[in-house]
Amino acid sequence: MRPGDPHHPEVAGSQWPSPPTPLESRGCRPPPARARHVSFEDEVVPPGRPPGRVPPAEEGKKQKAGSVPPGLAPRPRAVPDYVVKYPAIRSPRQREGYKGVFQDQLAEYTELLGEVRATRRRLGELEAAMGWLPRHATRRSDLVLLEKQQRCEYLKKKLTHIKARIQEYDRDARDSAVYF
Repeated sequence: MRPGDPHHPEVAGSQWPSPPTPLESRGCRPPPARARHVSFEDEVVPPGRPPGRVPPAEEGKKQKAGSVPPGLAPRPRAVPDYVVKYPAIRSPRQREGYKGVFQDQLAEYTELLGEVRATRRRLGELEAAMGWLPRHATRRSDLVLLEKQQRCEYLKKKLTHIKARIQEYDRDARDSAVYF
């Protein structure tokens, strides 16, 4: 290397361009640098099969690439209809409407709850008297009781939701009231 050579340490970094790489001399650009894959601990499915978390595929069946294993698939949550139908209260008129619905539904709930309790009591007394319940005597009453219990649970949750909305509105109205 002579001092005039572009690769000489004295000349390096000067005005002389560096010699082209073999790809550039043919009119091609070098490939871009590859991005590194970063994985986090909370990822649902890390590369490879984590021990004990993903059930092995049944013999003869192959899992599709990118599919979530059955044990790890998120389950959709159903939103009850009353959550959508009874949003936050915005006016006194809307509050009165909620209050009316609450009172109507409360009457149905208390009546239904009384029927459920009476049916349970009757079945308990029958079982205590006989020591067991004949299947033909309870089949129909079981279905009716089950339907009533489900309706009772639904009404209780709905009434709780409506009552909470009314209380939120009352609390916000009380907190925002200006006293002079």
